[in-house]
Amino acid sequence: MDLLPGEDYLRLIVPEFPELLLGRYRLLRRISFAAPAGRRSLAAYFQVGEKVLRRELEILREQGLIYVEKRGITLTPAGEELVTGLNPYLKLMLGLNTMEQELLKLLKVKQVNVVPGDLEKDEVVLLEMGRAAAKILRECLKPDIVLAVSGGTSCAAVADMLPDLAAPPGITVVPARGGLGEEVDYQANNIAAHVARKLKTRYRLLHLPDSLSQETLEMLLHEPKIAAILERINSAGVLLHGIGTAEDMARRRGAGEEEIRMLQVKGAVGEVFGFFFNARGEVVECIPSLGLYLEDMSNRVDNVIVIAGGSKKAEAIIAVVGNHPRDHLVLDESAARKIMEIGGIDLKTVSTG
Repeated sequence: MDLLPGEDYLRLIVPEFPELLLGRYRLLRRISFAAPAGRRSLAAYFQVGEKVLRRELEILREQGLIYVEKRGITLTPAGEELVTGLNPYLKLMLGLNTMEQELLKLLKVKQVNVVPGDLEKDEVVLLEMGRAAAKILRECLKPDIVLAVSGGTSCAAVADMLPDLAAPPGITVVPARGGLGEEVDYQANNIAAHVARKLKTRYRLLHLPDSLSQETLEMLLHEPKIAAILERINSAGVLLHGIGTAEDMARRRGAGEEEIRMLQVKGAVGEVFGFFFNARGEVVECIPSLGLYLEDMSNRVDNVIVIAGGSKKAEAIIAVVGNHPRDHLVLDESAARKIMEIGGIDLKTVSTG
């Protein structure tokens, strides 16, 4: 890993420098998302004593990075600027830039964005991933296109982190597929509506269960209103979707133990839009539904943005992204490291090469 000018000297004088910097960055980042934050909640979140936390907060206050008030702790404008401005430096320091280049070679994707941290240990990492994906999404939007979004916690984070700013004119936001029987906030319809409100544009919803019998699907295709919204969905120019592990998604779709066992026998590791993939990216099971289909993701959509994180999703990400072309992938550091490990890439060799 290439060090920034002077960083090697800093490490000689202050060996704990990287860990100290990362720790204070995580503290500022947590305050940014949780403001106004209380000392006790911060101490519990980082699992440190209040005395240790108070000392760190005092240093940040003296540097003009936080306000410590009765209502809680918030970032100053300088603190907010530092949290966003420090990210490129941290990525270089942690070797994430090099990791991104290696993932570009390993996976069939044009752009990779690795966010520092592990979302399975720190929930704020998901919001950082959402912010990174929201920035990419904004850059992909053009007048008069259709934007399709899927459900799930990752896409919900993107919606939450989108700036409340008008998009180019004529954009329509739609759900990529029918609804999934999960928490309302994470259903594709609700995420699509949330995204549209942030972009100050219109949206169309698909009020159908995600899983229907083939006979019912064929009947619905002849309904004028259903056909009209499906035509919009299948003309999407930008698609935002997450990736699930096969077992988790099967359970969320109400699968029984026998169905899950059969998926395991077939080698299913990942799921997108009701399609279950094995490690080679082959579809081993499919749940009939209405909306975007597998071939639409690469044949018709101009920009496909994938957001997925956590080391447990590494195999699923490889199965989907590594075997089916995507344009943008946003993931966390833990998923990136696990993918490289599975791909046989020596992290030490990469970081020092």
